[in-house]
Amino acid sequence: MNIVIYKEDLVDGIIKASNIIPYKTGAAFLRSIWLKAESQSLKIMSTDSNVEFIGQYRAEVLEEGLIGTQGRKITDLIRKLKPGKIRIKLDQEKQSLLIQQDKRQFRLPMNERSWFPELEEFPDQNVFTISGEWIRGIVDKSQFCISDDDTMQAMTCMKIAPGMNPAVEICAFNGHQLSLYTYENQEFFYSLPEKGILIPKKYLNELRKWVPADKVEATMTESKIFFRTSDQRESFSIPLSMYQFPNYHQFIDSYADKFTSTLIIDKEELIEALERIKIFNTEIQMSTLMELSPEEIKLSSTAVESWEAQEIVSCSYEGELGQIVFNTRSLLEILENMHEKSIRFSFSGQILPCRISGEENSEYFVMTMPVQIEEQTYYTEEEIV
Repeated sequence: MNIVIYKEDLVDGIIKASNIIPYKTGAAFLRSIWLKAESQSLKIMSTDSNVEFIGQYRAEVLEEGLIGTQGRKITDLIRKLKPGKIRIKLDQEKQSLLIQQDKRQFRLPMNERSWFPELEEFPDQNVFTISGEWIRGIVDKSQFCISDDDTMQAMTCMKIAPGMNPAVEICAFNGHQLSLYTYENQEFFYSLPEKGILIPKKYLNELRKWVPADKVEATMTESKIFFRTSDQRESFSIPLSMYQFPNYHQFIDSYADKFTSTLIIDKEELIEALERIKIFNTEIQMSTLMELSPEEIKLSSTAVESWEAQEIVSCSYEGELGQIVFNTRSLLEILENMHEKSIRFSFSGQILPCRISGEENSEYFVMTMPVQIEEQTYYTEEEIV
């Protein structure tokens, strides 16, 4: 292999490839970046055995070939080189990867060719287009409702399933919080299997880091979902989970007629008040008490051993429920992913699920459990499964 390439054309792909490889643990071939020179382009590839990245960038190819080397070393080196031309070639005599720029010269160890993992190219069947910004949004709106506990199996995943044509439903459910986002995209709808797909949480952040803001192409097989930039230079694939996801419609429907109390409140005013209340929470008592009345709510910290914190926020409230308690941090996380000025809380009881959404937005909502106060001092979060 022997190529000449500009740093400006190389560095972004090298960084993206290195983002998914392990830093220190794992087999050596999984900590490698692979460079393949062919047809006047350089292909950069990496995998952690689950997530796969392939990027193709323009280069002057003097000799085709495939070389693997230490991913972190080559990434750190390329990042620190000056802008301009870089020559990358195989030194047959010393069996190393030679990198040159002007009078600078560097050698990196070369991996065995037999270590190269054959990566799956983007399939060109059932391709549909979605916005990268939308993908980032659904990750943000869902991940706080996905469990980090591997024993929770399907609850460690985000589910994407066909809803009412042409709607696609994105659901996350960790046992005490559920989010549901409805998105209309007919191409996406018809690409999904009837039972939907599950994407594990541990891959969602990797996808969010890679995906560009503009439109991307996507497709899926039985075991993977693939994404590709609109110029087809980069592709990114992640495995799907085969767990059985809970019947979230059954759960949502079971509470549909129980939401008898409604609070409408300005989102930013509530967030600002909760941020101040949070200062007075402790590691043991991390909740906020809401005392409800028709035109205002009183917020206070439940941490009795800390200094007093009390906020009054204007609202519109109808219902019989007099007070309710929420985990402060969890409530802030929900509110920060709502994008309307006014927020609607629908209460079903003091220790029963609460539904939170934008006042006029039916596309996205979160159901969360209040905190149960015991003897006015200690609390536990009940699960809603």
